[in-house]
Amino acid sequence: MRIPVRCFILLALLGAAPLRAQTLAVGGTAGAVKLTSQRSEQAFTGVVQLQAAPWLSLSATPSFVHVSDVVSGRSVSSNGIGDLPLSADAFHAFPTAGSPVLASALTVVFPTGNAACGLGSGETSFGLDLGAGVSPGPRLHLSADASRSISGLSAQSTLSAPHATSLRGEASYDFAPRWTTSVSLGVDVGQSDSTQPLSRTLGAGISHALAGTLTLTVDAGVGLSVVSPKWALSVGIGRVFAGTSPISLASPSKRLKSTFVGGVSRGSGGGKIGCR
Repeated sequence: MRIPVRCFILLALLGAAPLRAQTLAVGGTAGAVKLTSQRSEQAFTGVVQLQAAPWLSLSATPSFVHVSDVVSGRSVSSNGIGDLPLSADAFHAFPTAGSPVLASALTVVFPTGNAACGLGSGETSFGLDLGAGVSPGPRLHLSADASRSISGLSAQSTLSAPHATSLRGEASYDFAPRWTTSVSLGVDVGQSDSTQPLSRTLGAGISHALAGTLTLTVDAGVGLSVVSPKWALSVGIGRVFAGTSPISLASPSKRLKSTFVGGVSRGSGGGKIGCR
């Protein structure tokens, strides 16, 4: 099997990081999404993150997926392991007023899911994410980012059109010492796909720092157009979460999207729901 050149980027970054700088953190998220009036998905997504350097983190996001649909008036479903995303996130914080941050992430998604049963895309995909954040005040944080697949069918999420560019804007506010609330707007732009049109979603979330280093998160999203996913909900606990962005640690839209990154095959329509 020929391994794409970009796969070696993640391995090179990991090998270059000094061992003494590495720290490990884990977390888990359970979520459900109503994709259409007939199709839905539930997923449990874990994340293992290695802080390889002060400016670099590496993560793996395995998931177990259940997807159901109605075909010819009959309910069908599939269960199994989803695709496996591996990500490298690099970021830089500027020591100036407003604490501006620039960040980028490279993700490779391996087709570990059974695409013939509608679980995963069936091919290796690469995605790129670029973002920036700023804190106008000690409690208020603003961020924006753009992500898209750069190779393969889709390295994003079942909540985004496979070949589109996903734009996100977000504001979060620390309203108490251990509580943060957030709102976000996500919009797909660019090329659409016949099996999943461009969508617009509104997200909101709340996070609470528990005793020790654990954090509890609850996130919800709703579609703003007829072709958008109807709604999505996720609950997470841990030190890190799927889709946590270095520019916005309280990002409901990122957590929601990454909860469902390994699930239903999108774009080609080749997956057949109904395998167990």
